[in-house]
Amino acid sequence: MEQKMQFIRPIDGDVLFSEADGLEADGVLYTNILLTAPAGLTICINGIPAEHCSGTYRAQVPIDAYRNCVEATCVETGETASIYIYWFREGYKTYRLGVDDVIWCFENIYKHQDTYCSLFDDPFLALYRDLNQMYGTKVHMHIYYETEDGKFNLSMFPDKYKEEFRQNSTWLKFTFHARCNLPDSPYKHVPYELVMREGRQVELEIRRFAGEEVLSSITSQHWADSDIYGTRAFRALGYKVLDGYFLFDEQGEPYVSYYLNREQTKHAHSRDFWVDNREDIIFVKDDIVINEVDLDEIDVYMDRLAAAEDHCFLYLLIHEQYFYDFYRDYQPDYRDKIFKTVKWCVDHGYRTTFISDIAFEKKLNAKDWIYG
Repeated sequence: MEQKMQFIRPIDGDVLFSEADGLEADGVLYTNILLTAPAGLTICINGIPAEHCSGTYRAQVPIDAYRNCVEATCVETGETASIYIYWFREGYKTYRLGVDDVIWCFENIYKHQDTYCSLFDDPFLALYRDLNQMYGTKVHMHIYYETEDGKFNLSMFPDKYKEEFRQNSTWLKFTFHARCNLPDSPYKHVPYELVMREGRQVELEIRRFAGEEVLSSITSQHWADSDIYGTRAFRALGYKVLDGYFLFDEQGEPYVSYYLNREQTKHAHSRDFWVDNREDIIFVKDDIVINEVDLDEIDVYMDRLAAAEDHCFLYLLIHEQYFYDFYRDYQPDYRDKIFKTVKWCVDHGYRTTFISDIAFEKKLNAKDWIYG
């Protein structure tokens, strides 16, 4: 039987942020819950009587946890409806910088391992070291196992820089992206076991040459286009958060949106984060692909982005290959683009973060326990 009560804002899986989604006081977020139901009913939301206006019921409900159940109850019929929503209490006005398609910097270091005393002798990694030193920016790189020509793979990378990787893991992370650059959409329709095998292969090498410290439970899948089974494999690998564009192609089909249907894709595009509670996967939307925006348009782009939607969190994305002068689409202003985008964020009050800093339930420290 179709439910008479339907949540319209927030909906199941929505992620809330403090100042944008309510009023925070004494560790509690008071947020408005809206649902539709026939007129003339008495509805309580988490025990709070809801006000009715033109078919919409509204109540201001306190939430104080990372994951929160919101339940509506109709007094007359006993019908209930519930959703689970999230509060990223440390996430308001933060930004995350992700770098996709990373492999050539590893190949370059491999070729120069006899002369490079530091990871940051590599010009690409040095750029991001400079960015971190100037703005404190945390950087998350999503890496391939091998180059497109097959002449280099991660098993060839030396472990002589392992301690340096560890020392810089507070601001520099690496996770699995795909086996290599081609084909496009490599995990669209492939066996679950193949995704698991390729993911484990990359993670094994990362642990060998960089240490456990640089890994994370967040990653970017190449083309973000796996079906439900491929996406479940990423989740089984331990990746709790996946990014995407959540757009539609010329035929009106979801594009760079994993397995999400049209309605889910549209909603995910309208949010900073959305959680598929059934699959226990958090999806995060890319806000800007820096290599696709002209240098002199970045400030305008970011201004327009912030004005169009209430962006509490900004996902900045760029791809490695545009850094290199031998690449067919080389961008000589690659460095300037990154610095300008990050500067806009800093100038507008956004703080750098890893998603793991703001998502997930935080465990109590031993000192928080009171023993009787």
